[in-house]
Amino acid sequence: MSVLELYRDFRKRFPEVTQAADARHIKVWGSVDDETAFSWFESLADAVNDQMGTPEQGTYVSSVFSYFEGRLQGSDDGVKNCIDVSFVENLFWEVRPNSAASAWDAMPKSMQQLYLNFHGRPPTID
Repeated sequence: MSVLELYRDFRKRFPEVTQAADARHIKVWGSVDDETAFSWFESLADAVNDQMGTPEQGTYVSSVFSYFEGRLQGSDDGVKNCIDVSFVENLFWEVRPNSAASAWDAMPKSMQQLYLNFHGRPPTID
């Protein structure tokens, strides 16, 4: 699977969060297209961050995390790098620690480790 295939597959599987990510992406990039697929996952992280700590978070965030955990397992380095750099590193940005707690607990250990490798501490600590 390539980054472009990951992008297209995610968009098909998660139309609701895709709309929210597209709206954020358009504000920064002006449009949504295949050429900005790698960067789009940063917009996706922002859309997921918006849901953290809300009643709607429940299965929504867990489903997205499960999807990426599966893609980390059998993908090439390009896809793993995209998930790590564009998505995981941007999670929990400006999310209060108490709002981040349930999402952090729902995050698979492999993704938590990517986050910790970059940020050095969990998002649940001030």
